Amino acid sequence: MVQPAQISKQKIEELAEQFAQVVGYQPGGDLREIIENKLGGELKYADASEWFNTEDGSIKVRARKDFTITLANFTGPLRNRFTIAHELGHYVIHSRMGEVPIEAPRKGRSVAERQADAFAAAFLMPKEQFLTFFDSMGENPDLELIAGHFRVSKSAANYRAQEFGHTID
Repeated sequence: MVQPAQISKQKIEELAEQFAQVVGYQPGGDLREIIENKLGGELKYADASEWFNTEDGSIKVRARKDFTITLANFTGPLRNRFTIAHELGHYVIHSRMGEVPIEAPRKGRSVAERQADAFAAAFLMPKEQFLTFFDSMGENPDLELIAGHFRVSKSAANYRAQEFGHTID
């Protein structure tokens, strides 16, 4: 089990946005490129023997530049993007960029899992960029356009909007 970090949600947001800058991520960008070419990790899909042990995804960190993110075979590309960003949250926050070996199957709603979710949301949909795009739509923001812009699911975009006190009809 991954131990939660003693860190505020605001600090997680800042950490996610700083990490995005360091690895050159822009909303909607290629996550495989970051994992494999910039961080030295591996991204793979679960094989048949792993299917029942993987809800959405998992990460196994052995050392710096030596980690594997495994995705389930039965989730869609937008869900997978959030899962990848979630697992990167574990890599950055809980393994401290590979300094601490961890194994984190994505199960349950522990504090560490919620921290990784917060990282993923901030990484994929940075606050200022999200609010600027949201506000540019005027009084009738379009959830599909927002989700499409950030290449996330509509539920992820809606949840992020709600975090900032916005509702989308």
